[in-house]
Amino acid sequence: EERQGGGATKQMERHTSRDKKTHVSPQDANAPPFQDGITMKANTSDKFALKDGEEVFYMCPGNTRSGMSKYLPTDFQVCDFDLTRHLEYLPTKKYLDAVSEHPPNSWREDENWLESHIQRLQYPEDCNSPQNEDSNRWHLVKLIQAGIGFNIYLFTDVVARHWESGLSVMVNMNNRWRFSDLKCGRGSSCHLKKLTSCSIEDIQPQNLVAITHHGPPWPTLANICENGKYIPSKGRCLCNEGYIPHESGENDPACIEAKPDRDRIPDEEEAMDGPLPWGLAAPGEVDTGGSGCPHAFPAVHKLRYKHGFFWWHAVHLNYLIRNADNYPKLEKWAVSNRLDHKNGNTCIAVHVRHGDACLDKYSLHRTCHDWKEYAEKIKILEERYGHQQTIFVATDDQKIIEEAKKDKEHNVVFQEISREKYKPKGWGHTIDVRDDLNKPKVVTEFIQDVVGLGMCGMFVGTFTSSVAWIAVELQAARLGHYAPFIALDMPYAHERNVGRFLTWQDQPHPETKQRGLKGPRRKK
Repeated sequence: EERQGGGATKQMERHTSRDKKTHVSPQDANAPPFQDGITMKANTSDKFALKDGEEVFYMCPGNTRSGMSKYLPTDFQVCDFDLTRHLEYLPTKKYLDAVSEHPPNSWREDENWLESHIQRLQYPEDCNSPQNEDSNRWHLVKLIQAGIGFNIYLFTDVVARHWESGLSVMVNMNNRWRFSDLKCGRGSSCHLKKLTSCSIEDIQPQNLVAITHHGPPWPTLANICENGKYIPSKGRCLCNEGYIPHESGENDPACIEAKPDRDRIPDEEEAMDGPLPWGLAAPGEVDTGGSGCPHAFPAVHKLRYKHGFFWWHAVHLNYLIRNADNYPKLEKWAVSNRLDHKNGNTCIAVHVRHGDACLDKYSLHRTCHDWKEYAEKIKILEERYGHQQTIFVATDDQKIIEEAKKDKEHNVVFQEISREKYKPKGWGHTIDVRDDLNKPKVVTEFIQDVVGLGMCGMFVGTFTSSVAWIAVELQAARLGHYAPFIALDMPYAHERNVGRFLTWQDQPHPETKQRGLKGPRRKK
Protein backbone atom coordinates (compact mmCIF):
# COMPACT_ATOMS: atom_id res chain seq x y z
CA GLU A 1 0.00 0.00 0.00
CA GLU A 2 1.14 3.55 -0.63
CA ARG A 3 -0.01 6.51 1.41
CA GLN A 4 0.71 10.18 0.83
CA GLY A 5 2.36 11.96 3.75
CA GLY A 6 4.39 15.11 4.22
CA GLY A 7 4.52 15.87 0.51
CA ALA A 8 6.31 12.63 -0.35
CA THR A 9 5.07 9.14 -1.14
CA LYS A 10 6.40 6.54 1.25
CA GLN A 11 6.06 2.79 1.10
CA MET A 12 3.90 1.30 3.85
CA GLU A 13 4.33 -2.44 4.05
CA ARG A 14 1.70 -5.05 4.71
CA HIS A 15 3.81 -7.31 6.86
CA THR A 16 3.27 -10.78 8.29
CA SER A 17 5.67 -13.36 9.66
CA ARG A 18 5.39 -15.16 6.32
CA ASP A 19 7.72 -12.51 4.87
CA LYS A 20 11.50 -12.80 4.83
CA LYS A 21 12.74 -13.11 8.41
CA THR A 22 15.62 -11.31 10.06
CA HIS A 23 17.17 -13.36 12.85
CA VAL A 24 18.39 -11.32 15.79
CA SER A 25 20.09 -12.55 18.94
CA PRO A 26 18.17 -11.75 22.14
CA GLN A 27 21.04 -9.81 23.72
CA ASP A 28 23.80 -7.57 22.46
CA ALA A 29 27.05 -8.64 24.05
CA ASN A 30 28.39 -5.07 23.79
CA ALA A 31 25.48 -3.51 25.62
CA PRO A 32 26.40 -1.73 28.86
CA PRO A 33 25.07 -3.34 32.04
CA PHE A 34 21.62 -2.25 33.08
CA GLN A 35 21.54 -0.16 36.21
CA ASP A 36 19.70 -0.56 39.51
CA GLY A 37 20.22 -4.32 39.56
CA ILE A 38 18.16 -4.90 36.42
CA THR A 39 19.74 -7.55 34.20
CA MET A 40 18.77 -9.25 31.00
CA LYS A 41 17.20 -12.68 31.25
CA ALA A 42 19.08 -15.71 29.99
CA ASN A 43 18.32 -16.98 26.50
CA THR A 44 14.77 -18.16 26.11
CA SER A 45 13.06 -21.26 24.88
CA ASP A 46 10.76 -21.81 21.93
CA LYS A 47 9.03 -24.77 23.57
CA PHE A 48 5.69 -24.83 25.31
CA ALA A 49 7.19 -26.74 28.25
CA LEU A 50 9.67 -24.32 29.77
CA LYS A 51 12.50 -25.26 32.08
CA ASP A 52 13.18 -23.36 35.28
CA GLY A 53 14.53 -19.89 34.50
CA GLU A 54 13.34 -19.95 30.88
CA GLU A 55 10.66 -17.83 29.29
CA VAL A 56 9.17 -17.37 25.84
CA PHE A 57 11.33 -15.02 23.78
CA TYR A 58 9.84 -11.53 23.41
CA MET A 59 12.58 -8.89 23.78
CA CYS A 60 14.00 -7.54 20.54
CA PRO A 61 17.44 -6.09 21.34
CA GLY A 62 18.29 -2.48 21.91
CA ASN A 63 20.92 -0.66 23.92
CA THR A 64 22.26 2.79 24.68
CA ARG A 65 24.92 2.50 21.98
CA SER A 66 22.97 1.35 18.96
CA GLY A 67 19.66 2.82 20.13
CA MET A 68 16.30 1.38 21.10
CA SER A 69 14.84 -1.51 19.19
CA LYS A 70 12.11 -0.62 16.72
CA TYR A 71 11.06 -4.23 16.24
CA LEU A 72 8.49 -6.61 17.73
CA PRO A 73 8.87 -10.42 17.81
CA THR A 74 6.94 -12.43 15.23
CA ASP A 75 8.23 -15.89 16.14
CA PHE A 76 10.67 -17.62 18.49
CA GLN A 77 14.03 -15.79 18.28
CA VAL A 78 12.75 -13.70 15.35
CA CYS A 79 12.33 -9.90 15.34
CA ASP A 80 11.17 -8.75 11.94
CA PHE A 81 8.16 -6.50 12.50
CA ASP A 82 9.35 -2.92 12.03
CA LEU A 83 7.17 -0.44 13.94
CA THR A 84 8.23 2.36 11.60
CA ARG A 85 7.32 0.55 8.34
CA HIS A 86 4.87 -2.29 8.80
CA LEU A 87 1.09 -2.18 9.11
CA GLU A 88 0.08 -5.67 10.21
CA TYR A 89 1.59 -7.24 13.32
CA LEU A 90 0.68 -10.90 12.87
CA PRO A 91 3.03 -13.19 14.80
CA THR A 92 2.78 -16.90 14.06
CA LYS A 93 -0.07 -18.69 15.80
CA LYS A 94 2.31 -21.11 17.51
CA TYR A 95 4.30 -18.22 18.94
CA LEU A 96 1.20 -16.27 20.05
CA ASP A 97 -0.25 -19.38 21.73
CA ALA A 98 3.03 -19.95 23.59
CA VAL A 99 3.51 -16.38 24.80
CA SER A 100 -0.18 -16.16 25.78
CA GLU A 101 0.04 -19.38 27.80
CA HIS A 102 3.40 -18.44 29.33
CA PRO A 103 3.62 -14.61 29.63
CA PRO A 104 7.28 -13.74 30.23
CA ASN A 105 8.13 -13.26 33.89
CA SER A 106 10.71 -10.59 33.09
CA TRP A 107 7.99 -8.37 31.58
CA ARG A 108 6.19 -8.19 34.94
CA GLU A 109 9.39 -8.13 36.98
CA ASP A 110 10.64 -5.04 35.16
CA GLU A 111 7.18 -3.47 35.26
CA ASN A 112 6.99 -4.04 39.03
CA TRP A 113 10.47 -2.58 39.52
CA LEU A 114 9.44 0.45 37.49
CA GLU A 115 6.36 1.03 39.64
CA SER A 116 8.46 0.78 42.82
CA HIS A 117 10.90 3.29 41.30
CA ILE A 118 7.99 5.68 40.64
CA GLN A 119 6.72 5.13 44.18
CA ARG A 120 10.10 6.18 45.62
CA LEU A 121 10.10 9.37 43.58
CA GLN A 122 6.48 10.35 44.05
CA TYR A 123 5.73 9.46 47.67
CA PRO A 124 8.54 10.84 49.86
CA GLU A 125 8.35 10.90 53.64
CA ASP A 126 8.85 14.67 53.50
CA CYS A 127 7.15 16.48 50.62
CA ASN A 128 9.85 19.16 50.73
CA SER A 129 12.64 16.63 50.41
CA PRO A 130 11.97 14.08 47.64
CA GLN A 131 14.89 11.74 47.07
CA ASN A 132 15.64 12.42 43.41
CA GLU A 133 18.28 13.68 40.98
CA ASP A 134 17.34 17.35 41.45
CA SER A 135 17.86 17.66 45.19
CA ASN A 136 14.73 18.61 47.14
CA ARG A 137 12.91 19.85 44.04
CA TRP A 138 9.77 18.82 42.22
CA HIS A 139 9.07 19.50 38.55
CA LEU A 140 5.69 20.91 37.62
CA VAL A 141 3.84 19.39 34.64
CA LYS A 142 0.45 20.06 33.10
CA LEU A 143 -2.06 18.70 30.61
CA ILE A 144 -2.69 20.62 27.39
CA GLN A 145 -5.75 21.76 25.46
CA ALA A 146 -5.70 19.25 22.56
CA GLY A 147 -8.03 16.23 22.28
CA ILE A 148 -8.12 13.97 25.31
CA GLY A 149 -6.49 10.97 23.61
CA PHE A 150 -3.42 12.89 22.49
CA ASN A 151 -3.43 14.68 25.86
CA ILE A 152 -3.15 11.41 27.78
CA TYR A 153 -0.50 9.98 25.48
CA LEU A 154 1.66 13.12 25.60
CA PHE A 155 1.22 13.46 29.37
CA THR A 156 2.35 9.85 29.85
CA ASP A 157 5.42 10.51 27.73
CA VAL A 158 6.52 13.59 29.66
CA VAL A 159 6.04 12.16 33.17
CA ALA A 160 7.67 8.86 32.18
CA ARG A 161 10.71 10.68 30.80
CA HIS A 162 11.05 12.60 34.06
CA TRP A 163 10.83 9.39 36.09
CA GLU A 164 13.43 7.83 33.80
CA SER A 165 15.75 10.70 34.75
CA GLY A 166 15.03 10.23 38.45
CA LEU A 167 12.90 13.39 38.79
CA SER A 168 9.78 13.82 40.92
CA VAL A 169 6.83 15.43 39.12
CA MET A 170 3.67 17.16 40.24
CA VAL A 171 0.66 18.21 38.17
CA ASN A 172 -0.33 21.86 38.20
CA MET A 173 -3.63 20.79 39.74
CA ASN A 174 -5.16 24.27 39.93
CA ASN A 175 -4.65 25.23 36.30
CA ARG A 176 -8.07 24.70 34.70
CA TRP A 177 -7.87 21.78 32.24
CA ARG A 178 -10.66 21.64 29.69
CA PHE A 179 -11.50 17.97 30.40
CA SER A 180 -11.47 18.16 34.21
CA ASP A 181 -14.61 17.15 36.09
CA LEU A 182 -13.25 19.18 39.07
CA LYS A 183 -13.55 16.14 41.36
CA CYS A 184 -9.81 15.35 41.24
CA GLY A 185 -8.48 18.88 40.91
CA ARG A 186 -8.97 21.57 38.28
CA GLY A 187 -5.87 20.46 36.40
CA SER A 188 -6.42 16.71 36.08
CA SER A 189 -9.10 14.01 35.97
CA CYS A 190 -10.31 11.07 38.03
CA HIS A 191 -9.60 9.00 34.89
CA LEU A 192 -5.86 9.38 35.56
CA LYS A 193 -3.94 8.24 38.61
CA LYS A 194 -3.11 10.97 41.10
CA LEU A 195 0.67 11.23 40.82
CA THR A 196 1.47 11.99 44.46
CA SER A 197 -0.08 12.58 47.86
CA CYS A 198 1.91 15.81 48.13
CA SER A 199 0.35 19.05 46.91
CA ILE A 200 1.71 22.31 45.58
CA GLU A 201 0.68 23.95 48.84
CA ASP A 202 3.03 21.57 50.70
CA ILE A 203 6.11 22.67 48.74
CA GLN A 204 8.26 25.72 49.21
CA PRO A 205 7.92 27.78 45.97
CA GLN A 206 11.67 27.70 45.34
CA ASN A 207 11.56 23.89 45.43
CA LEU A 208 9.06 23.61 42.58
CA VAL A 209 10.60 23.94 39.11
CA ALA A 210 7.99 25.66 36.98
CA ILE A 211 9.44 25.86 33.49
CA THR A 212 7.38 25.78 30.32
CA HIS A 213 10.01 25.86 27.56
CA HIS A 214 12.96 27.34 29.40
CA GLY A 215 16.50 26.10 29.48
CA PRO A 216 18.60 26.13 32.65
CA PRO A 217 18.74 27.89 35.00
CA TRP A 218 15.07 27.11 35.37
CA PRO A 219 12.55 29.35 37.09
CA THR A 220 10.55 28.10 40.03
CA LEU A 221 7.17 29.10 41.37
CA ALA A 222 9.06 31.73 43.37
CA ASN A 223 10.04 33.69 40.24
CA ILE A 224 8.17 32.33 37.19
CA CYS A 225 5.56 35.11 37.22
CA GLU A 226 7.80 38.03 36.38
CA ASN A 227 5.66 41.09 35.53
CA GLY A 228 2.83 39.57 37.54
CA LYS A 229 2.12 37.30 40.50
CA TYR A 230 1.35 33.61 40.91
CA ILE A 231 -2.20 32.83 42.05
CA PRO A 232 -2.06 29.42 43.78
CA SER A 233 -5.81 28.76 43.66
CA LYS A 234 -5.80 29.19 39.87
CA GLY A 235 -2.39 27.72 39.03
CA ARG A 236 -1.65 30.66 36.74
CA CYS A 237 0.18 33.96 36.61
CA LEU A 238 -1.99 37.06 37.00
CA CYS A 239 -0.17 39.61 34.89
CA ASN A 240 0.29 43.25 35.76
CA GLU A 241 -1.69 45.88 33.90
CA GLY A 242 -0.52 46.15 30.30
CA TYR A 243 0.86 42.58 30.27
CA ILE A 244 -0.66 39.33 29.01
CA PRO A 245 -0.01 35.64 29.86
CA HIS A 246 2.53 34.06 27.55
CA GLU A 247 3.57 30.48 26.78
CA SER A 248 7.14 31.41 27.47
CA GLY A 249 10.15 30.18 25.60
CA GLU A 250 13.78 30.18 26.68
CA ASN A 251 14.48 33.16 28.94
CA ASP A 252 11.00 34.59 28.30
CA PRO A 253 8.85 35.69 31.23
CA ALA A 254 5.39 34.21 31.81
CA CYS A 255 3.88 37.69 31.33
CA ILE A 256 4.89 39.83 28.38
CA GLU A 257 4.09 43.42 27.50
CA ALA A 258 0.98 43.56 25.32
CA LYS A 259 1.14 45.10 21.87
CA PRO A 260 -2.04 47.15 21.32
CA ASP A 261 -2.06 46.49 17.57
CA ARG A 262 -1.63 42.72 18.03
CA ASP A 263 -2.73 41.47 21.44
CA ARG A 264 -6.07 41.27 23.17
CA ILE A 265 -5.77 41.67 26.93
CA PRO A 266 -8.10 39.25 28.76
CA ASP A 267 -9.99 40.28 31.85
CA GLU A 268 -9.02 38.61 35.11
CA GLU A 269 -11.72 35.91 34.95
CA GLU A 270 -10.72 34.83 31.44
CA ALA A 271 -7.02 34.91 32.26
CA MET A 272 -7.54 32.72 35.34
CA ASP A 273 -10.16 30.27 34.01
CA GLY A 274 -10.26 30.55 30.22
CA PRO A 275 -8.98 27.81 27.90
CA LEU A 276 -6.71 28.59 24.93
CA PRO A 277 -4.32 30.33 24.99
CA TRP A 278 -4.32 31.23 28.66
CA GLY A 279 -4.14 27.65 29.96
CA LEU A 280 -0.97 27.07 27.94
CA ALA A 281 0.62 30.08 29.60
CA ALA A 282 0.30 28.47 33.05
CA PRO A 283 3.52 27.21 34.67
CA GLY A 284 4.34 23.58 33.91
CA GLU A 285 6.04 21.35 31.36
CA VAL A 286 3.93 19.79 28.62
CA ASP A 287 6.27 17.74 26.44
CA THR A 288 9.75 16.30 26.30
CA GLY A 289 10.71 18.45 23.32
CA GLY A 290 9.93 21.73 25.04
CA SER A 291 11.31 20.67 28.39
CA GLY A 292 14.93 21.27 29.24
CA CYS A 293 15.01 18.46 31.79
CA PRO A 294 15.85 15.51 29.53
CA HIS A 295 18.63 17.62 28.01
CA ALA A 296 20.14 17.98 31.45
CA PHE A 297 19.55 14.73 33.35
CA PRO A 298 20.69 11.32 32.05
CA ALA A 299 18.53 8.24 32.51
CA VAL A 300 18.91 6.45 35.86
CA HIS A 301 17.61 3.19 34.41
CA LYS A 302 17.79 1.65 30.94
CA LEU A 303 14.43 -0.07 30.54
CA ARG A 304 13.55 1.97 27.46
CA TYR A 305 16.63 0.48 25.77
CA LYS A 306 16.10 -2.99 27.14
CA HIS A 307 12.48 -3.30 25.97
CA GLY A 308 11.98 -0.49 23.45
CA PHE A 309 9.71 2.54 23.42
CA PHE A 310 6.49 0.55 22.87
CA TRP A 311 6.90 -1.43 26.11
CA TRP A 312 8.24 1.57 28.04
CA HIS A 313 5.34 3.85 27.14
CA ALA A 314 2.75 1.06 27.46
CA VAL A 315 3.58 0.15 31.06
CA HIS A 316 3.58 3.81 32.12
CA LEU A 317 0.26 4.41 30.34
CA ASN A 318 -1.24 1.34 31.97
CA TYR A 319 0.00 2.52 35.37
CA LEU A 320 -1.72 5.89 34.98
CA ILE A 321 -5.06 4.55 33.70
CA ARG A 322 -5.35 1.29 35.68
CA ASN A 323 -4.74 3.05 39.01
CA ALA A 324 -7.19 5.91 38.41
CA ASP A 325 -10.12 6.38 40.78
CA ASN A 326 -12.68 5.76 38.03
CA TYR A 327 -11.03 2.71 36.47
CA PRO A 328 -12.75 -0.10 38.46
CA LYS A 329 -16.20 1.01 37.30
CA LEU A 330 -15.09 1.18 33.66
CA GLU A 331 -13.40 -2.22 33.86
CA LYS A 332 -16.54 -3.72 35.39
CA TRP A 333 -18.60 -2.51 32.42
CA ALA A 334 -16.10 -4.06 30.00
CA VAL A 335 -16.07 -7.42 31.78
CA SER A 336 -19.88 -7.47 31.98
CA ASN A 337 -19.90 -7.08 28.19
CA ARG A 338 -17.49 -10.00 27.72
CA LEU A 339 -14.48 -7.83 26.93
CA ASP A 340 -11.87 -9.77 28.87
CA HIS A 341 -9.47 -11.44 26.45
CA LYS A 342 -6.94 -12.20 29.17
CA ASN A 343 -9.43 -14.39 31.04
CA GLY A 344 -10.91 -16.23 28.08
CA ASN A 345 -13.59 -13.89 26.73
CA THR A 346 -11.75 -13.37 23.46
CA CYS A 347 -12.37 -10.15 21.57
CA ILE A 348 -11.10 -7.99 18.74
CA ALA A 349 -11.09 -4.22 19.36
CA VAL A 350 -12.01 -2.02 16.43
CA HIS A 351 -11.65 1.76 16.49
CA VAL A 352 -13.20 3.81 13.68
CA ARG A 353 -12.55 7.54 13.68
CA HIS A 354 -14.55 9.52 11.16
CA GLY A 355 -15.90 12.93 12.21
CA ASP A 356 -13.31 15.69 12.00
CA ALA A 357 -10.66 13.28 10.72
CA CYS A 358 -12.47 13.09 7.37
CA LEU A 359 -12.53 16.87 6.92
CA ASP A 360 -9.06 17.98 7.97
CA LYS A 361 -7.49 19.33 4.77
CA TYR A 362 -4.27 20.12 6.61
CA SER A 363 -3.85 16.47 7.65
CA LEU A 364 -4.21 14.60 4.39
CA HIS A 365 -2.35 11.63 5.88
CA ARG A 366 -5.56 10.88 7.80
CA THR A 367 -7.82 8.49 5.94
CA CYS A 368 -11.42 7.40 6.50
CA HIS A 369 -12.53 3.85 5.77
CA ASP A 370 -15.82 1.99 5.34
CA TRP A 371 -16.81 -0.78 7.75
CA LYS A 372 -16.19 -3.30 4.97
CA GLU A 373 -12.46 -2.61 5.18
CA TYR A 374 -12.41 -3.21 8.93
CA ALA A 375 -14.40 -6.42 8.47
CA GLU A 376 -11.82 -7.66 5.98
CA LYS A 377 -9.07 -7.14 8.56
CA ILE A 378 -11.10 -8.96 11.21
CA LYS A 379 -11.28 -11.88 8.79
CA ILE A 380 -7.48 -11.86 8.40
CA LEU A 381 -7.04 -12.06 12.16
CA GLU A 382 -9.50 -14.93 12.53
CA GLU A 383 -8.04 -16.89 9.62
CA ARG A 384 -4.72 -16.77 11.44
CA TYR A 385 -5.74 -17.17 15.09
CA GLY A 386 -9.20 -18.69 15.02
CA HIS A 387 -12.68 -17.37 15.81
CA GLN A 388 -12.91 -14.62 18.44
CA GLN A 389 -16.12 -14.37 20.44
CA THR A 390 -16.69 -10.62 20.53
CA ILE A 391 -16.07 -7.56 18.37
CA PHE A 392 -15.90 -4.32 20.35
CA VAL A 393 -16.53 -1.24 18.22
CA ALA A 394 -15.51 2.24 19.39
CA THR A 395 -16.48 4.98 16.95
CA ASP A 396 -17.80 8.51 16.56
CA ASP A 397 -20.03 7.44 13.64
CA GLN A 398 -23.43 5.82 14.26
CA LYS A 399 -23.50 4.52 10.67
CA ILE A 400 -20.53 2.30 11.52
CA ILE A 401 -22.45 0.86 14.46
CA GLU A 402 -25.40 0.04 12.23
CA GLU A 403 -23.13 -1.74 9.75
CA ALA A 404 -21.30 -3.66 12.48
CA LYS A 405 -24.57 -4.87 14.02
CA LYS A 406 -25.28 -6.84 10.83
CA ASP A 407 -22.52 -9.26 11.84
CA LYS A 408 -24.27 -12.44 13.07
CA GLU A 409 -21.10 -14.45 13.70
CA HIS A 410 -19.92 -12.42 16.67
CA ASN A 411 -21.18 -10.77 19.80
CA VAL A 412 -20.89 -7.12 18.70
CA VAL A 413 -20.44 -4.73 21.63
CA PHE A 414 -20.54 -0.93 21.63
CA GLN A 415 -21.60 1.84 23.97
CA GLU A 416 -25.25 2.87 23.78
CA ILE A 417 -24.57 6.59 23.43
CA SER A 418 -25.49 9.39 21.08
CA ARG A 419 -22.78 9.92 18.47
CA GLU A 420 -24.48 12.84 16.76
CA LYS A 421 -22.45 15.25 18.90
CA TYR A 422 -19.24 14.14 17.18
CA LYS A 423 -20.43 15.16 13.74
CA PRO A 424 -18.49 18.31 12.78
CA LYS A 425 -20.28 21.32 11.35
CA GLY A 426 -17.60 21.74 8.73
CA TRP A 427 -13.89 22.07 8.09
CA GLY A 428 -11.95 23.26 11.14
CA HIS A 429 -14.63 22.14 13.61
CA THR A 430 -12.21 19.78 15.38
CA ILE A 431 -12.12 18.41 18.88
CA ASP A 432 -9.22 20.75 19.71
CA VAL A 433 -11.51 23.79 19.58
CA ARG A 434 -14.89 22.38 20.60
CA ASP A 435 -15.94 23.34 24.13
CA ASP A 436 -19.12 21.25 23.84
CA LEU A 437 -17.00 18.08 24.08
CA ASN A 438 -15.42 19.12 27.39
CA LYS A 439 -18.33 17.78 29.45
CA PRO A 440 -17.49 15.09 32.07
CA LYS A 441 -20.09 12.73 30.59
CA VAL A 442 -18.46 12.93 27.15
CA VAL A 443 -15.01 12.41 28.67
CA THR A 444 -16.22 9.32 30.54
CA GLU A 445 -17.70 7.90 27.33
CA PHE A 446 -14.33 8.34 25.65
CA ILE A 447 -12.38 6.71 28.48
CA GLN A 448 -14.89 3.83 28.58
CA ASP A 449 -14.10 3.17 24.93
CA VAL A 450 -10.36 3.31 25.70
CA VAL A 451 -10.71 0.80 28.55
CA GLY A 452 -12.89 -1.50 26.42
CA LEU A 453 -10.38 -1.43 23.57
CA GLY A 454 -7.56 -2.20 25.99
CA MET A 455 -9.38 -5.24 27.43
CA CYS A 456 -9.30 -7.08 24.09
CA GLY A 457 -6.45 -9.09 22.61
CA MET A 458 -6.34 -7.88 18.99
CA PHE A 459 -6.84 -4.51 17.32
CA VAL A 460 -7.93 -3.02 13.99
CA GLY A 461 -7.83 0.74 13.43
CA THR A 462 -5.95 3.73 12.06
CA PHE A 463 -2.72 4.90 13.66
CA THR A 464 -3.31 8.49 12.62
CA SER A 465 -5.58 8.50 15.66
CA SER A 466 -3.87 8.56 19.06
CA VAL A 467 -6.65 6.29 20.36
CA ALA A 468 -5.05 3.49 18.34
CA TRP A 469 -1.66 4.06 19.99
CA ILE A 470 -3.33 3.88 23.39
CA ALA A 471 -5.36 0.77 22.53
CA VAL A 472 -2.48 -1.42 21.33
CA GLU A 473 -0.30 -0.36 24.24
CA LEU A 474 -2.97 -1.04 26.86
CA GLN A 475 -3.66 -4.46 25.34
CA ALA A 476 0.01 -5.41 25.53
CA ALA A 477 0.41 -4.06 29.06
CA ARG A 478 -2.63 -5.98 30.32
CA LEU A 479 -1.71 -9.26 28.62
CA GLY A 480 2.00 -9.10 29.42
CA HIS A 481 2.97 -9.66 25.79
CA TYR A 482 2.51 -7.94 22.42
CA ALA A 483 -0.90 -8.48 20.83
CA PRO A 484 -1.71 -8.68 17.09
CA PHE A 485 -2.87 -5.50 15.39
CA ILE A 486 -3.66 -4.23 11.91
CA ALA A 487 -3.48 -0.60 10.79
CA LEU A 488 -5.44 0.55 7.75
CA ASP A 489 -3.37 3.65 7.15
CA MET A 490 0.12 4.21 8.55
CA PRO A 491 2.58 2.46 10.86
CA TYR A 492 2.46 2.97 14.63
CA ALA A 493 5.84 4.73 14.66
CA HIS A 494 5.56 6.67 11.41
CA GLU A 495 7.12 10.13 11.76
CA ARG A 496 3.63 11.66 11.88
CA ASN A 497 2.51 9.26 14.61
CA VAL A 498 4.47 7.94 17.58
CA GLY A 499 7.67 8.48 15.61
CA ARG A 500 7.31 12.22 16.20
CA PHE A 501 8.12 11.90 19.91
CA LEU A 502 11.69 12.64 20.98
CA THR A 503 11.61 9.68 23.35
CA TRP A 504 11.01 7.44 20.33
CA GLN A 505 13.82 9.23 18.45
CA ASP A 506 15.95 8.84 21.60
CA GLN A 507 16.73 12.53 21.84
CA PRO A 508 18.02 14.19 23.89
CA HIS A 509 20.43 11.56 25.17
CA PRO A 510 22.66 13.14 27.86
CA GLU A 511 25.41 10.93 29.25
CA THR A 512 26.12 13.11 32.29
CA LYS A 513 24.15 15.62 34.30
CA GLN A 514 24.77 19.21 33.24
CA ARG A 515 26.74 21.36 35.63
CA GLY A 516 25.08 24.04 37.71
CA LEU A 517 21.72 22.29 38.03
CA LYS A 518 21.91 21.20 41.63
CA GLY A 519 19.02 22.44 43.71
CA PRO A 520 19.04 23.37 47.39
CA ARG A 521 21.19 21.11 49.52
CA ARG A 522 19.31 18.08 50.76
CA LYS A 523 18.53 18.05 54.46
CA LYS A 524 20.43 15.48 56.50
